[in-house]
Amino acid sequence: MDADVFDRALLAELRRDGRATFEALAAAVGLSRPAVTARMRRLLDSGLVTIVGVVHPSVFGLTAYAHLGLTIEGPVSPVADTLAEFPEIPFLSAVAGRFSLIAEVRSADQAALAATVRRVAGLPGVRRVETGVYTEIRKDTHFPPGPYEQSPIDDADRGLLAHLRRDGRASFAELAEGVGLSTSAARSRVLRLLESGAVHVGAKVNASAWGAPVLTGFEVTLGGDPAPVVAVLEGLEQIEYLATVVGRTDLIGTAVTYDAHETLKLLEDVRAMPGVLGLEAWTHLDVRKERY
Repeated sequence: MDADVFDRALLAELRRDGRATFEALAAAVGLSRPAVTARMRRLLDSGLVTIVGVVHPSVFGLTAYAHLGLTIEGPVSPVADTLAEFPEIPFLSAVAGRFSLIAEVRSADQAALAATVRRVAGLPGVRRVETGVYTEIRKDTHFPPGPYEQSPIDDADRGLLAHLRRDGRASFAELAEGVGLSTSAARSRVLRLLESGAVHVGAKVNASAWGAPVLTGFEVTLGGDPAPVVAVLEGLEQIEYLATVVGRTDLIGTAVTYDAHETLKLLEDVRAMPGVLGLEAWTHLDVRKERY
């Protein structure tokens, strides 16, 4: 399935606001409402694009996050099979590069995070674990953008969040019916959840849908204030994930590109940025788990 400039513009808008009206989307991408409606239907019917609600991990009591680079001695698959069963690990991928596996950990607190890292390091076949503890997740389709203003969440809110995780564009009437509220009550609750940052509704895209088979992870070592580099990277279309960390490096990111030449150019551009002292990259070969 090929994507043209209008599809990509539409997806960019849907990533920002998956519940945007057809009128707002049409105005943003410069097409008519019927044209946007037809493109939306085609994208969604393909099964390669979904509109989902992404709930802030703090809603589930998860406040400590880390990125693990694992070096494995022997075959990778047995270790990956074991790690995939860890509920604290929502993302796991076999990669090519210095690491054998990449994993993300989300825990209740720093003590629980440290305990999980120790469990991972103690598994048979794990030779080394290099950890980057997140200080801020700046860009991630599986993490709501902006701050989360914590407020009490009741059973009705949890029901609405569960429905939005399945279908981010469900109507207020459908959401209300699902949790036993009036449409107006469901609307006010959903708007409150969206405004507080408890949930973000956006487009989730399978990169292979656009002929973009190159999924590249990278880490950047900086020599000063990370803010200028972060500002540039989070504005790049190819960067789908970016976090500041402490530990083995300063920034960790993921890029989706359409061929090896685009990947190389992106990495070279990052290396040339003022303040960048070093960059190391790896290629994702097999995403074994992605369950947020």
